[in-house]
Amino acid sequence: MKSFGQKAWVVPQPVLIIGTYNDDGTPNAMNAAWGGQWDAKEIMICMGAHATTENLARCNEFTVAFATKKTMVASDFVGIVSAKNDTQKIQKTGWRVAKSENVNAPIFTDFPMTLECRILRKIDETADGYNIIAEIYIISGKI
Repeated sequence: MKSFGQKAWVVPQPVLIIGTYNDDGTPNAMNAAWGGQWDAKEIMICMGAHATTENLARCNEFTVAFATKKTMVASDFVGIVSAKNDTQKIQKTGWRVAKSENVNAPIFTDFPMTLECRILRKIDETADGYNIIAEIYIISGKI
């Protein structure tokens, strides 16, 4: 058996789609690869410097959806394209958007489950990003 040394790996690594509103009120989504359960009702996500981190500075509420095989191509797209460079980013995904009734953030209804969250604290905040610990306010979805 080969040793990989000491690594912070959890496999499979989920692809998290973080939903926020831009300063003009339009929905935004980004693909975050580093995140997971923090506690029974909390999650942790490692954030770089993105349009989404600017949105979270204005409003500490967001949604998290988990990419699926059906949403894979568009989920990759929102991880590559910045809302700073493409104002039609969400329209190009083809995703349907609804306003959450619980937090000030969009829900992308093409995903089967959405975590509606509020930031509790930021850890190691620098100009390059930070880690967020967020309360899962409610989980919504389609059955």
